[in-house]
Amino acid sequence: MLLNNDEFLLALAELFVATRENGSVTVTLKRYNYEGVKQERQKKRAKTASNEEAMQLIVDRLSLNDTEYATLVRANTEKRKLSTLVAPSSLDVFLARYHGLLMVNAESIKKKDRLKKKKAAVKLLAAKKARSKKSTGKA
Repeated sequence: MLLNNDEFLLALAELFVATRENGSVTVTLKRYNYEGVKQERQKKRAKTASNEEAMQLIVDRLSLNDTEYATLVRANTEKRKLSTLVAPSSLDVFLARYHGLLMVNAESIKKKDRLKKKKAAVKLLAAKKARSKKSTGKA
């Protein structure tokens, strides 16, 4: 679902709250390519007229030159998908708000289980010591 920047951040905050106990949220950011959209529009014109009109309005509203590109931000969970287009002029403000949102919800990030890695490292160290004792005992 394509949202404006403010609605996207509000919906993203709701996703973070909903997946606090279990689940995950995947967020991707990438440069938005306008040339690929023109080709896709021709293929999908018959299928989705209302989404097409909304996308065209957003692209027209951004009115970018050749050197600046909008940023496409997507967020998804198992049940819900969100996206927004961020204009280059408002990217700094958007990223600052996004950073604040991440910092508020950072407490729900699970820490990695390091016990398995520690046990494996201890076994490897013990094996190295045993090899070094065998090699010094034979000489």
